[in-house]
Amino acid sequence: MNGRSMSWIVAVGLVLAAGVAAAQTFDVPPGRWWERPVVAARLGLSPDQVKQLDSTTYAFARRMVDLKATVEKSQIDLRAAAEAEPFAPDKVREAFAVLQQARGRLETERFDMLLKVRELLTPDQWGKLQQLARARRAEKGDGGQPAPGNGQRNNPPRRWR
Repeated sequence: MNGRSMSWIVAVGLVLAAGVAAAQTFDVPPGRWWERPVVAARLGLSPDQVKQLDSTTYAFARRMVDLKATVEKSQIDLRAAAEAEPFAPDKVREAFAVLQQARGRLETERFDMLLKVRELLTPDQWGKLQQLARARRAEKGDGGQPAPGNGQRNNPPRRWR
């Protein structure tokens, strides 16, 4: 691998790491938390805010489905390139770069959605949501690590319903 390729891969990795770190600063409950009556009541969400949260997440979710599919296709392409005979390291690197770009686009879209959600809430509502998310994470006792699968609980704690 030449120095230029390595520099590019390191740069992509740093950008992705920064995006993940930034997204982690937005500590929000999983799923459609604004539909949970207790959460909506604690935050004092207005009907207009609920409507805006619905429309915002719907628009982002549609785009993220396509981006996730691109990531999955890129994973398949990388696997095929790595298993191809004769083995071609340059093609594997190229497929890896495509996968990293796809992941970056997906993470950027997730981060943009979180920014938009943050814009829809008042500072007080945002603070309360952060408290609820921290309490949920502490209740799980695992540092907030998502469960295997989609990362969301099927049965949220009673206080979240």
